Amino acid sequence: MFKITGMLPALLTPFDAEGNVNLTAMRDLIEWHITQDVAGFYILGSTGEGLLLSEAERRMVAEAVVQQVKGRVPVIVHVGAITTQTACDLAAHAGQIGADAVSAIPPFYFNVGPEGVKQHYLRIGTASSLPFYIYSIPGTTGVNISVDTVRDLIKAMPTLRGMKYTAYDFYTMRKIIELEGGRLNVVSGPDEMMLAGQAMGADGAIGTTQNILPRVFVQAYNAFHAGDLAAAQALQAKINWVVDIFLQFPSFSAVKEIMRLLGFDLGAGRRPNLPLTDEQRGRIREMLEEVGFFQFATRR
Repeated sequence: MFKITGMLPALLTPFDAEGNVNLTAMRDLIEWHITQDVAGFYILGSTGEGLLLSEAERRMVAEAVVQQVKGRVPVIVHVGAITTQTACDLAAHAGQIGADAVSAIPPFYFNVGPEGVKQHYLRIGTASSLPFYIYSIPGTTGVNISVDTVRDLIKAMPTLRGMKYTAYDFYTMRKIIELEGGRLNVVSGPDEMMLAGQAMGADGAIGTTQNILPRVFVQAYNAFHAGDLAAAQALQAKINWVVDIFLQFPSFSAVKEIMRLLGFDLGAGRRPNLPLTDEQRGRIREMLEEVGFFQFATRR
């Protein structure tokens, strides 16, 4: 049975100087990540700016990633959209191109309530035979997916395999993990709380900062599961130093700027995400140097 374990970058979507998707840079990024022993890729989610891409661009990116990965690690395609039909179409496409699983945020902007959330997910789940992962990220969607809703979906949705849980309420995450005898494959989202998620029973983690520090995340995960908590905590601290830095700036562009400093030109965040000023770029480098980033980050 398909199961996510380990560390999976929420893959950034590179853009060129004109703001178009840069597939060449994306292929290069994928190959580097694979050398860093990541366990798979989660594409076109929040970090991948999927909601800011056209449906045609999302299909193009999904196809390119699956083709580049060539089955070496799993590829999970985020198909969440403002309309249920678009999400269903993207889920069907993911199944056709050979992706390993699909995932989706709940309905957002329109307050459809728990029943609307369930109906939305049930339709996506029947659009493809791929394993399906709920993507719970209430900080951006404004939607809290309750334990009762997840319980109902487990009973009604044969393709439901797990959840990407991006929230700090690990008490609720643990209750979800325990549903139906631990049936769901739950992975945590907040990078700065990766170890906490593991301690509460998450099977792995998917996140933004894994683009920047894939090897550090893998080492922290391995140290924790080997019982070396002190080493895992020290590595988590390094992760958090980087998180603290990019959150002080327009985050999507800041993350891509850090990747540029590592040798990957991924462009800037797509509008309405703001680009960085020259002053901000200089300050990011200074802050990274202050925490010793270029000593502990793996560079090409």
